[in-house]
Amino acid sequence: MRYNVAMDTRITRCLRWLVDYARTFEDRAPEELRVRVRRKIVHPMRVLAHVRHILKEERPTPELALAAEIAAILHDAGRFAQLVDRRTADDGSEYDHGREGARILDGSDVLDVLDGHWRSVVIEAVRLHNRAALPEGMEPDARVVTEMVRDADKLDAVRNSVGGLLRKELTGRAIKYGITVHPTEVSADTVRRTRERKLIPYASMRWSNDFVLFLCAWVHDLHFSYAYNRLIDTGHFEQLLALLPNQGVFPELKAQLRGDLHRLAGRKRTVA
Repeated sequence: MRYNVAMDTRITRCLRWLVDYARTFEDRAPEELRVRVRRKIVHPMRVLAHVRHILKEERPTPELALAAEIAAILHDAGRFAQLVDRRTADDGSEYDHGREGARILDGSDVLDVLDGHWRSVVIEAVRLHNRAALPEGMEPDARVVTEMVRDADKLDAVRNSVGGLLRKELTGRAIKYGITVHPTEVSADTVRRTRERKLIPYASMRWSNDFVLFLCAWVHDLHFSYAYNRLIDTGHFEQLLALLPNQGVFPELKAQLRGDLHRLAGRKRTVA
């Protein structure tokens, strides 16, 4: 038996739990924060939609598919307290929304719809979905589910960031790390890492072009054909590249990134 997209009552329960949980924070949030809380309620629905597309292509077992859907719905459970109680979306040593989300779910009965193994898989995916890189030696099911959620989460983040950048607005991480808008400036470390096909750490970003390259470098941290092809089909990747100048090192970097995306889009990943 393989994955079927039809709604499962266990999915319905998790969706209801998320909305009810999030609204406890929305109700006591100051007016200026309520829009952000509502956006964080809608965001998992878009992540779920992307995960379902990945599942249709990869055709895993029904058990893994269910765990991936539930992880997609619940992956940002730790965001609401972060936004409302701490008035920030910045993860740090004291509060990490992935780690906190895992703690919340571990203490809730919402995952009682799953057996012990798959419950652990979902909690691990929530705990690690926002890490800069996944640790070695992860349990195989947990790794696959986490990679699905990470790909889907990145796709929605790119959509949001492109929209802001096209309006000449910085959003999310760009604001958080104090990035300055500049038409041509770029950090040498960002250029080096892009050439070496490495991810760009937050601390390296100083300019808006650094932020664009930071997003583009995510092509080296995606895992499934759907994610690569989605970046191509929506035009979001080309929109990001178009935001970079057509001078200096940028034409070379754009050609490399575009070529990498199209090459990776043809790569086939097999899920058990």
